[in-house]
Amino acid sequence: MKVAVVIDTWFPFIGGGQINTWEISKRLSQKGILIDIVTRNNGQNNLRLPKNLKVFKLGDKRDSKDLISKIMFPIKAYFFLLKRQYDLVHAHAFLPGITAKLLMLTKNIPAVFTIHGTSINTDLNNLIYRFIERFILTKIQYSAQITVSQDFLKIKNVNEKVIYIPNGVDVDRFDKVEVEKLKNFTLIFVGRLHPQKNLPTLIKSIDLVRNDIPNVKLIIVGTGMQKQLLLDLVKNLRLKKNIKMVGEVKGRDLISLYKSCHIFILPSIYEGQPLALFEAWASKLPVITTKVGDCQYLVKKDINGYLINDTNSKAEIAKVVRKALENKNLEKLGNSGYNLVKQSFSWDKSAQKTLEAYRNAVKS
Repeated sequence: MKVAVVIDTWFPFIGGGQINTWEISKRLSQKGILIDIVTRNNGQNNLRLPKNLKVFKLGDKRDSKDLISKIMFPIKAYFFLLKRQYDLVHAHAFLPGITAKLLMLTKNIPAVFTIHGTSINTDLNNLIYRFIERFILTKIQYSAQITVSQDFLKIKNVNEKVIYIPNGVDVDRFDKVEVEKLKNFTLIFVGRLHPQKNLPTLIKSIDLVRNDIPNVKLIIVGTGMQKQLLLDLVKNLRLKKNIKMVGEVKGRDLISLYKSCHIFILPSIYEGQPLALFEAWASKLPVITTKVGDCQYLVKKDINGYLINDTNSKAEIAKVVRKALENKNLEKLGNSGYNLVKQSFSWDKSAQKTLEAYRNAVKS
């Protein structure tokens, strides 16, 4: 089987969609599936391509945030793939869904479309953006849809074949790293510095928490459009002793950072199935998250973490953080999360389910 995998942003940009695409495509290629990943040219990366997997970067190098190249990519990808023969096209949300549907219509090949999360039920984006996203995700019929989040299954959709295939995590990589915990209670956030992640509210909540717990610490890992806004907020609230922004951290260094902290926190306005949640549990950390995406199904109060009811309330977030920091059994909660991901969530399982979706789409 030869498959074209279409995704509009690629490494060195790192996000859940890119990691999911890479980890699953890599494993499928090892099963003998010929994979061509077609994407924008976002710069150099150090990925080691296995046999049967190729990456085609279309156009000149552009920043991952370049809107024009992002808009033009689905059409460029369509004409690039039109001249080639594939058994199936697999698009990753959300603009490449247009490419997949066009190829489905003009070349009569099955099209699979993966959703990694959606903002269509939020007010974060403008009406035009939300309309386009909703149309591509729920109004276009594909051979099959895959969602990493069970939450998407609730949304009204013309597609009857919506398959839940969760993300995974390589627990063995985390088990190989051992570090000592930091002296003071430290929370860690890992992700993009984007409005979706609700970081200004988190920072304001730490301002409240330090009134009771002066030595509380928060490490923010990641880069993004809100970097300067967050730095200014930390400065204005005089939180430099409590909050440290460390930028992008990868690989073994990131695992070490996770493991040196005490609690993972994710106060997002929306999510699909955040990989950072699985990474935190692979690091044996209890978690604090909002009731969004798959977090609401995976995080169990007082078992493997805590849930925040009101996303927009700094007082609510501060209340949950205080409760977590007072818990004497945090290690037990972290181990519970670890056991969950070790038993139920692996990239090998996700790849096998994706292969089954491919085979069923080709047969139908």
